[in-house]
Parts: sequence; C-alpha cells; structure tokens
Amino acid sequence: MSEKFTVEQIGVIHSPYTDPMQTPIQSGFSKGQGTIELFPEFTEGLDQIGSFSHLILITRLHKAPSEMLVETPMVDGGTAHGIFATRHMCRPNRIGFSIVKLLSVTENNLFIEGADLLDGTPVLDIKPYIPAFDAVLDASTGWLSSQHLDNIRKKSQSL
Repeated sequence: MSEKFTVEQIGVIHSPYTDPMQTPIQSGFSKGQGTIELFPEFTEGLDQIGSFSHLILITRLHKAPSEMLVETPMVDGGTAHGIFATRHMCRPNRIGFSIVKLLSVTENNLFIEGADLLDGTPVLDIKPYIPAFDAVLDASTGWLSSQHLDNIRKKSQSL
C-alpha cells in the first residue's frame, strides 16, 4: 500500500545550468561549479560538514518534463529500460542525487564542484560521502557498457 508524505526543501542549488540539454549527465563527470544555498534555519546542521571532501545531495528534479516507468537512454539511444534501472530524471517522485566535491563553506553556502543540476533545483537533504560506506568496489554496472559510460563522460565533459 502506497503512503503519501511531504518533504521539506532545505535549500537551493545555484549553478550555471539553465537548459536541461546543456547540463552534465552525471556529477562524477562534471567540473561545473555551483553553490548550495541552505536556508538559514538549517545552517546549524552544517557544523563539521567542512571536514568532508564530498557530499551526497538529495534533490527534487523539479524541471523533469514527465514521470515515466520506461525510458530510452539520453546518450546512445538504444534499448528502453525500466526507470529504476536508470538514472533518468523522469522518474516517480522526481528524486535525484548527486555526489559533489565540497570546495568550501561560508555561513549557509556550500561551494561545490561536480554540479550536474539546473539552477534553482530544490535541495531536500545533504549527507557526507564516506567511501567506506558508499563505495562498492565490486559492483556491477548492469546493462551499461563501457562504451555507453565513455559516451556519457564525453558528452558531460563537452558541456
């Protein structure tokens, strides 16, 4: 049985990207810089965040044009896949996540590298990236071929 709930926005992304077609496809392939502006009432939650090199951002993909259960990859076209076997933006609840490099912290602003989000994207949560918890060295890439990953990398680096 489905349960409905609300999520409170805690901040907003400021990035150079305003066109979805000109936004890097994955944060790991982006050198784009941006700022996370945390709303003032959440500033206390940033204590000690500057001791981490990378962050996990949970966001609302507010400009996704639709919600789908099957999609065709944006790079390479190819075979359609179930939305839960992709990172595509047009997903139920339009929840996104990015792993970004933390450059600095000033008051309620986090300066980041690896931005892959549109300017104005709502931030729902921020978590520290901890390699011992978050990196799975023997993970499978499923249907993603090395050629597909190379094409995503090239497209993101050209933006």
